[in-house]
Amino acid sequence: MIAKALSNLDSWLGCQNPPTPGSAYQEWLGILQTRTPAELAALIVTNDEDVLRLRQSSPFVGILSPQEIWSIKRSHAAA
Repeated sequence: MIAKALSNLDSWLGCQNPPTPGSAYQEWLGILQTRTPAELAALIVTNDEDVLRLRQSSPFVGILSPQEIWSIKRSHAAA
């Protein structure tokens, strides 16, 4: 999952000429390169304002299939 997120970031940052310093993409890159998987998992489920902002530009796109996403949404809605 982290490799896919890093690949997404690499692609997105390559589209910016030059990448915007301090952008959410740059922040995600730093997080993914310095946090352990356990730290990352704990971070992305918090409701901290910075994390909420970062989740608006999540590099984890494409990891789950559309069917998996809808299954999670249905389960959450039923709960």
